Amino acid sequence: MANRRTKATTIALGLACAPFLCCWIIIASCCCPRRLHPHGESGEKRRFEKRQTMAPRPLPVRPPERALTMRRRTAEPESEVQPQTPRGVTRNQSASRLMQLPLELRQIIYRAAIGDSVMHMVTKKYKLGHQRCKAPTIAECPEQYSFFSPDNVWSPLGEPLDNPPATDGDILPLLLTCRQIYSESIEYLYSTNTFSFSDLDCLRYFSSTILPHRWSLVQNIDIEWCISWPIYDPLAQALLISRPALYPPHDEATWEGTWRIIGQMPSLKWLRVRLMYFDGFRDSACEEKLLAPLRQVTLPRTFTVHLNWAGEEIEGAPFRAIRPGTRESLFPDEEWA
Repeated sequence: MANRRTKATTIALGLACAPFLCCWIIIASCCCPRRLHPHGESGEKRRFEKRQTMAPRPLPVRPPERALTMRRRTAEPESEVQPQTPRGVTRNQSASRLMQLPLELRQIIYRAAIGDSVMHMVTKKYKLGHQRCKAPTIAECPEQYSFFSPDNVWSPLGEPLDNPPATDGDILPLLLTCRQIYSESIEYLYSTNTFSFSDLDCLRYFSSTILPHRWSLVQNIDIEWCISWPIYDPLAQALLISRPALYPPHDEATWEGTWRIIGQMPSLKWLRVRLMYFDGFRDSACEEKLLAPLRQVTLPRTFTVHLNWAGEEIEGAPFRAIRPGTRESLFPDEEWA
């Protein structure tokens, strides 16, 4: 008799809970159907691990005697102690017609050759690359300039991944001509160009694969980033089956770490961020958490954040938020006046 009552109770509870369970499955499958697949997280995990194996390695510490940049001349007398076996030899370049020009003219040539452009930074296998934008200004640069494969390997639009065109071939030859040209021109590469990123990992790799004093020269940064659901949405993350909810670089830790790097850039003067989210945030508190790391960046004179979703006006921030339908979004060219 007791067993019959237990079975009846179990059946009654099952019938009562069945509608709620069905509703949860329907809502979860509509929001993120791939999350409900039994092996949905394995694909994301494999892509993350493959990205890690192809990631560029941080720049090793270079001994002082192997520095490519020539030391600046000072009024102090040279030391009488000379190294017995110098690691590098700097030859006299006075016969070069370029070196016969005054330094001021050479600097103008260097800047015209490798500066004042938009450099689209891309992640390739085990290294970074760049492609100089063909648009006259970054304001005229077309959207979706390039795309990445699931493994974060760059490929231009319309080109196969197996044979992408070469990158970074228009700047390095000049820098590698000789040590004097490298020393006189290298600062223009970092201080006058605008570096554009469409991947957070690419920006982080760039900051760790160049010398710190070169990174400190960067003044202009442009970021375009597609936000992945359900970032900064604890309720949605709690309903997901997969753990973790997001893999780097789409997770909160990578997002916050990226802005710590940007916040420590000493020479940053211009910063534009374009954020895209499929349907905006259901809760304004989630948006506040997303934009909170940006509030620590206070140095740039021009700091704009373009959001592709509607929302309330953001007050007390060091940046100017531009949403769809605002005057700034209708007349974007005024930003570059």
